[in-house]
Amino acid sequence: MLTSSDELLAVARRLYPQDLPRPFQLLDAAAHVRAGADPRGLAKAIGTTARNLETVALADDPVAAIFGVSLIAEHPEKVLKRHRAIMGQLLLGELAERAFEAIYKRTMGTAELVLEDDRGARTDTDYRVVNGQGRPVFRINIKFHGTAFRKAKDLVGLEPEDCFALATYKIHQGLLKQQNERLPYVFVIVGVPGLTGASVGDEIPADLVQLVAFAHAAPKMTGKRAVEERVVASLIADVAFEERLAGFRRQIAEADWFALSARRADLLLRDRLFDRVYAVRVRAFARNYPNAELDMHFSLREDLTPLQTFLATAKDRGIHGLSVDLERGVL
Repeated sequence: MLTSSDELLAVARRLYPQDLPRPFQLLDAAAHVRAGADPRGLAKAIGTTARNLETVALADDPVAAIFGVSLIAEHPEKVLKRHRAIMGQLLLGELAERAFEAIYKRTMGTAELVLEDDRGARTDTDYRVVNGQGRPVFRINIKFHGTAFRKAKDLVGLEPEDCFALATYKIHQGLLKQQNERLPYVFVIVGVPGLTGASVGDEIPADLVQLVAFAHAAPKMTGKRAVEERVVASLIADVAFEERLAGFRRQIAEADWFALSARRADLLLRDRLFDRVYAVRVRAFARNYPNAELDMHFSLREDLTPLQTFLATAKDRGIHGLSVDLERGVL
């Protein structure tokens, strides 16, 4: 557990060796003022006033003065568990995206359809595929699933290992984006049974999980998602953590990958609504399961297209043939 401002700063410096966020700069400067440093030069360097810096430095709890919450405030284990799972899922998502890039480049081997990273925009698109003239051909959203739906056979008629759940609103959003932009939208799905956000989250160092929990609990701190992303990036780049990541990378790379167009997902949703969206058969579902999403359940083997088949179609049939299949919902 992080118990002092020095420990909090040490973890923050590990994550931000060059660009420490302003609240942590203020905390660092306050520590120097308490140690006898002149507040005027420090205040100017971090864009605040000497009076504000002195106020923080003299506060009974400088951390609470800056972030709006005391560092010693306890985070229940269930809260830490939730953050571990979220961080683990983000880490799996990043590893899956990198694995997809390698598969795409290895399979396509052509300059006609180039993979363009679109993750920096923080939208519902991870990649765009563009042609030789730089025009986008289709969008890709990567989905990782690892938790089996144990009651799939009883509720949606699928074996748990053959079941992939996708929120209905995501299908709708993908199709709307496709219709508005005249640009096919494709989900790329990969899953490793038992490899979940929770299981991977257990491997993340406790102090990083505590920092994320603190950031989310701090009302005066902005950019909470950016902190999570920074933790993931630091773990990916951490040589000492690579041994743990290597096993995850291998499992993801060797897993079965599939593709599903938003058009096909929508057609299947409409055709099998009451069979595969069991929530619509449950009275007061939203009230009884307030945190649950309204999911459509797909058969990996029957409803989705193996990724290698999808990429081979793109390579062999060309842009026009692929676009026709995506728009018709064939793939």
